Amino acid sequence: MNDWVVIQGDIVKFDPVFGNRTVIPPPTTINGTGKATINNKNVCVKGDERQVRLMNVPYTTASHTVPGTGTITIVALDASQEAKKSICGQPIIIKGQKFKAQFLPTQPAMTPPPASSPDLSVPSMGTGSFNISQRTVKAG
Repeated sequence: MNDWVVIQGDIVKFDPVFGNRTVIPPPTTINGTGKATINNKNVCVKGDERQVRLMNVPYTTASHTVPGTGTITIVALDASQEAKKSICGQPIIIKGQKFKAQFLPTQPAMTPPPASSPDLSVPSMGTGSFNISQRTVKAG
């Protein structure tokens, strides 16, 4: 299936639910390192998604309502987000469906006083998507 090609500076949007955690991710972008360009911006190729990292993202849980912070990363693209054919020699990232993301607490959220017990510092999984800025080139 053909879909829009992701390019340098496109928005990466993380969904707010990571397991039992609710995060408040700020907008971020992806850096493109492909040799080909669209609108004078490098296309994003497989591997560029690994460089997307949001740090100090606030989060809470239903029981840990005193916010903590953590780091969000993309752990895997969906099969629908990788163009099978490429003229630049590397698989190109396309809009596709949802990628898999991970949230890892760095400063655990806490239960309200007087108990003040911390959330477990284990990773939780979530999803996200690309908001593309160009509507001229598709790949599949």
